Amino acid sequence: MTRFHSIVARCRVPALSGALILALAVPALAQSQPDLQAMSQELARLREAQQAMAKDVEAIRALLQQAMGPHPAPAAAGAAMPAAGVQPLTIAGRPSKGNPRARLTMVEYSDYECPYCGQYIAQVYPQIDREYIATSKVQYVFKNLPIEQLHRQTFKAHVAAACAGDQQRYWEMHDALFRDQRNLTLDRFVELASMLKLDPVAFRACVESTKYEALIREDIREAQNGGVRGTPVFVLAFTDPKGQTITPARVIVGAQPFEAFKEAIDALLAQANANVNTHTR
Repeated sequence: MTRFHSIVARCRVPALSGALILALAVPALAQSQPDLQAMSQELARLREAQQAMAKDVEAIRALLQQAMGPHPAPAAAGAAMPAAGVQPLTIAGRPSKGNPRARLTMVEYSDYECPYCGQYIAQVYPQIDREYIATSKVQYVFKNLPIEQLHRQTFKAHVAAACAGDQQRYWEMHDALFRDQRNLTLDRFVELASMLKLDPVAFRACVESTKYEALIREDIREAQNGGVRGTPVFVLAFTDPKGQTITPARVIVGAQPFEAFKEAIDALLAQANANVNTHTR
């Protein structure tokens, strides 16, 4: 029997509501002391069964999420891109930060409701921004990968960020959404837009439209075709001077520590600089 079926089998213990437990307990008040003790023991057993069932339900949820693979656990950082997954990635028209002529481009596939993505944004991204993006060493590009099977609000969050970009506030909305991952509603999007001094009427109309649906779906298809199944996933590549696409050189899977990103980025920067020096001789 698999672990999943074993848990399901244990979950067949019936759950008793508080009202039913009370209904069983009231007649017991008129019983003898031995009967009351027996009833107390039975109630204790039922409570334990309920607690065990609650734990099993959580275990089933975890197994289902693992089977779907929505958010990969940290894997080997800086691994070479699998040969089957090497394909040009579109970066034209996607939100970006940093110098477009930087030697390297870093693409993040992310989901605004993904907890690992939130962890990365809070703990690692600021260091990458300071050390590599702000210093023109890396161009940073965001790609949409909402996991709609688990996160009902996340697709609209991606739309909200894109609509904020219409008013030159993409990255400000990006940061605000990740700070408030548990409250991704239309009302909250509009509230954040007001805080960012956006035109609330134009912003809301954009979010409620289908303007960015095709672009987001295109990012999802691209990720799936490249073998990306969860978030966050990061692709490092040498920048194409034309700025339309990039060819992946390395990938980092999961919310890795900054040191993992630094090792991969520095190695590719050294390679890029060596190539430049070779061509200028």
